Amino acid sequence: MKKALIVANSSGLITLFLKNDVELLKKKGYQIDCACNTNYPDSNTDEFFLKYHINVVHVDFPIRKLNLKMLKSSYDSFKQLIKNRRYEVIHCHSTIAAVLARQCAKKYRKKGLKVLYTSHGFPFYKGASGKKAFFYKCIEHYYSRYTDGIITICEEDYNSAKKMHCKKVYKINGMGVDLDRFQILNFDRESYRAKLGFKNTDKVILSVGELNTNKNHQVVIRAISMLKDSNIVYAICGREVTEIGKKRELKKLAEKSGVKLVFLGFRSDIPEICHSVEIGALPSYKEGLGLSGIEMLAAGIPVVASDRQGIRDYIKENVTGFLCNPESAQDFSTGIKKTFELSENILTKEVCISAAKKFSALNARNKMDHIYKAVLGDR
Repeated sequence: MKKALIVANSSGLITLFLKNDVELLKKKGYQIDCACNTNYPDSNTDEFFLKYHINVVHVDFPIRKLNLKMLKSSYDSFKQLIKNRRYEVIHCHSTIAAVLARQCAKKYRKKGLKVLYTSHGFPFYKGASGKKAFFYKCIEHYYSRYTDGIITICEEDYNSAKKMHCKKVYKINGMGVDLDRFQILNFDRESYRAKLGFKNTDKVILSVGELNTNKNHQVVIRAISMLKDSNIVYAICGREVTEIGKKRELKKLAEKSGVKLVFLGFRSDIPEICHSVEIGALPSYKEGLGLSGIEMLAAGIPVVASDRQGIRDYIKENVTGFLCNPESAQDFSTGIKKTFELSENILTKEVCISAAKKFSALNARNKMDHIYKAVLGDR
């Protein structure tokens, strides 16, 4: 049987975002292995791997920080894995994991191995500067020589990838959103708000995502404090995964700033919560696309967001929300005020829902199927 390897820095990334990849490769007759850091799972990771009969190999990929000891361990593990298993296809995700995978796969490409790379957001982007961004740009350009297909998820990254050495570059509209989940009929908004602990007078801003530095929740807290509006509540759905202590840090900042902050934790009822708030916030420093922003639009709420990478693909000024400098609390403060005003427009809900449609799971699956056929053929 043909063998395919999916590579990602964490097992949680695979189960959260790569269902289409797994199902399409299965349909094409591949036995699938996954190489990932299993110390960072999602809530349904074990069930997912069992359902698709996936062989999981733990590789000690570093998460967020370049730990040299972990890099060496990851390289040695991965090198041995592809030597023993002899894959026909390797599909890489995550920057560091993809670099290690392509380095180890170099010589096997001469024997017919196909290597694909999906970037979930290049580490260099408009707004990033300094040696770190330049270093990653050089790395991505170099390893594009050893890639049979590069897949990007936003317009900015697509244009950057076209300047690299790989001849086949594609753009998909993210990993896909199940839009039907966000179309809730006969929803009792008042009751659900009460269940979440919100008052009728509360003006709720929602963020969905892991509690970490990149998600930049602190800028929203500082921005709210500038508005001097006691009715504003900032609700965050998410948990600490890679940065233990971030929740305590945000809570301390909110208390000092006099801001009402509510941690809703890891949730399975995101559609209902989106329908229960006034606006969304996506303040990340870096975001390849930003799934949570699209989900909020799918629920009909406008979003105040960072002027970064993929976010620009769906947040349009004074239409679906406002774009702000993630370094500026003042900018976000103005953006929040304008987004609240936008949410009061009776046309905003339908416009937001319409903007989310091109990011549907079906569109993403069809595009990915086309890419696999183009790069792998119908072998």
